[in-house]
Amino acid sequence: MRVLKASQSAAVADPVRSKFAMVAPVLKATLHSLSRDRLNRLGGIERVTLRDLARECREGNGDAGICFEYAVHEALARRDPLLFPLASEVLEGFCTIQGGAESILFGPEKEGVIPILESVQDALTEDSVVYVGNRGRPPRLRRYVPQIIRAYRRNEERTKLPRSIVGLWKADLFLGNHGADRWVGTTVKITPATLEGARGLRLGIYPKQNSADVPRLDDALNLVRLPLPYDSDFMEMFYKSFFLVGAFLRADGRVPTPVNLPDAQDRFITRELELRCEFPCVAVIEALQGMAQADLLRAEEISSLRVDATLSADGLRTSPSNVPVAESVSITPLTTTREGA
Repeated sequence: MRVLKASQSAAVADPVRSKFAMVAPVLKATLHSLSRDRLNRLGGIERVTLRDLARECREGNGDAGICFEYAVHEALARRDPLLFPLASEVLEGFCTIQGGAESILFGPEKEGVIPILESVQDALTEDSVVYVGNRGRPPRLRRYVPQIIRAYRRNEERTKLPRSIVGLWKADLFLGNHGADRWVGTTVKITPATLEGARGLRLGIYPKQNSADVPRLDDALNLVRLPLPYDSDFMEMFYKSFFLVGAFLRADGRVPTPVNLPDAQDRFITRELELRCEFPCVAVIEALQGMAQADLLRAEEISSLRVDATLSADGLRTSPSNVPVAESVSITPLTTTREGA
């Protein structure tokens, strides 16, 4: 693993670069959604090319939801201005967590392709606490992570969890702040109607339903609602990226016909993908992240350690020119092969 310190140094320049940033997590989620036997047959996740992904991918009803989780997670990790300020404001206003929103990828169903147990435990400290919206001392999160993952798989394990976090196995992300060492269990739903509360969950992220749908505490669900807006905002960028990746994969890794992808910007992006079809997906995803506006972040490697997580730390400040400048620490997995992974 490598630890990078990054500083946001410029505003988002154009929608094409923003789409490149969004296409990367959509491709990553699609790659990680392949069954274990398919990955093994192709030589492991590091060897799956973009062409392989197009041939192996089979669309399912849950694809958009999985990609949405990854998109939200990575948008917070890179402090995307379409999401980071809103999420930070909600965390501070409703959960008293200051310092800017950070994300730890969870979701026990991801265990196997992604080492979720190690990732979360490495991202937390012994003093990390999870806020659940109830009175009393918040539980220390790290010690319960193995139990939470087991509770996802077996009903009998759920009764062994403290009552205040008995439903935390439903979390998709942990949002909070590494500096404050406080986190909230977060459920991410692409369909607003499926949003549901559970003991231990505190935040619900979903697409905005109408103009009256604003961040608020939902007493019935005991969740803080965080609706994400459309109108050239996060949800619009996500869906455009999701649809263009889907059209590209259905076209067997080629530029889709104009009737399937009429937008000129989208076709430009798929041409860039087609040129990289014979390269491993992990390398293509890294390349896309590099194409997502070169001057958006200044980064330097400050140390190396063996962990599997993605998070950021420190705060948000505004420069005199009103361009947001953020300091962060990002932990990003290298494309190396681990035994047993």
